Amino acid sequence: MPWVGFVLLLFAFNAKAQVAVVDDYGKQVRLPDQASRIVSLAPHLTELLYAAGAGTRVVGAVDYSDFPHEARALPRVGSDAHINLEAVLALRPDLVVAWPNPGSVRAVNRLAELALPVFRSE
Repeated sequence: MPWVGFVLLLFAFNAKAQVAVVDDYGKQVRLPDQASRIVSLAPHLTELLYAAGAGTRVVGAVDYSDFPHEARALPRVGSDAHINLEAVLALRPDLVVAWPNPGSVRAVNRLAELALPVFRSE
């Protein structure tokens, strides 16, 4: 049931209180309120965010995040092989949803070190 935390986080988009879930890497992700500025670091996560009804809150994504059609207009913050940290930070996200892989794991970890809430999905 690795998606339970992710689903709980998605349902929390309409919450008005603090949200805390454990991501697929065993890390606790806390939000003081609903996420309003989300950056997606994987195309499939972008698609899941839109499917869960959070598409209007996604402010950035990586290359190949092209579904649904609206996702094509999102500012790009890199690719699965190279995340542009400055581009992510410039979007002022209150949540980063990531799928760490060999090309992005260092950037994902750095974003967490910078005190951004990062939900890691496997």
